[in-house]
Amino acid sequence: MGRLLVFSFLIFLFGASIYFISTLGWLYGKFFGTVSPVFFLFEFANAVLLISIAGALAGFAYSSLSPKRRSVMVNVVEKPKVSVGMTAYNDELSIGKAVSEFTALKEVSEIIVVDNNCTDATAEVAKKAGARVVPEKVQGYGASCIRALKECSKSGNLVCLVEGDMTYFASDLKKLLAYIENVDMVVGTRTTLEIVSSDSQVTPFIKLGNVFIAKLIQMRYWGQLRLTDVGCTYRLIRPQALAKIIGKLKVTGNHFSPHMIMVALEEGLKVIECPIAFRKRIGQSKGVGQDVVKGLINGFQMIGILLRS
Repeated sequence: MGRLLVFSFLIFLFGASIYFISTLGWLYGKFFGTVSPVFFLFEFANAVLLISIAGALAGFAYSSLSPKRRSVMVNVVEKPKVSVGMTAYNDELSIGKAVSEFTALKEVSEIIVVDNNCTDATAEVAKKAGARVVPEKVQGYGASCIRALKECSKSGNLVCLVEGDMTYFASDLKKLLAYIENVDMVVGTRTTLEIVSSDSQVTPFIKLGNVFIAKLIQMRYWGQLRLTDVGCTYRLIRPQALAKIIGKLKVTGNHFSPHMIMVALEEGLKVIECPIAFRKRIGQSKGVGQDVVKGLINGFQMIGILLRS
């Protein structure tokens, strides 16, 4: 049902775009007296919109006939021992502070920094701050995340994934810990503007794109979760749940975060969002950052893996 809803919605957007172009063509012809095949486009757009609506209605009808049952999971972690995996690529200016923030938390048992071919002193600074540093030769955000998760799964009773650029607050780990009692994985969301710094990389464009793709994923896995952000690295997962998905995590690029969420849902894991605070990063962004072009490319990659799932 979810896949049908996603395709229906995308078809609807396509039809609405054709309708908009047709309207512009009609207005141009009306005011400038030219002849254009806008009426054919209107008919085509109407057909596309009707198909999308029929698909959506069929999807909702199917979901109402076979609703998924949900139960409340209660699995208290009495003494959390969190193994923190921190991705890093030329984060010499921030990695020491990031490691120190997490080290100060009594729930954190170890911090592993993944050195993704850094050319600066990131590894040395991380070691000095108390982290264990492991190299990851495959270049890419996703490759770093997968390596961090694999390393952290070897110890502790909870695994936390985060970036080492100081955009996230270590203190927010307590929020994630509060939610993990009822789910398998807690993912952060940076769309709660009251706790997101205005000078951070979450610009209106980035927020809109994240919410748009998040809602597509929510449609795809209808009734399984509420989602508002697909690009937030900060997340907490149980080792048992991680063991179910770690071998199926394949995306090595910037679109890893939604990929991990979708793999978790495919495996039947309970996933929930938690608002986290977000601030301006220290140093230069190596990922999407505030780059509109990179954001669009990353967004299309996310939609691609969503349609293939």
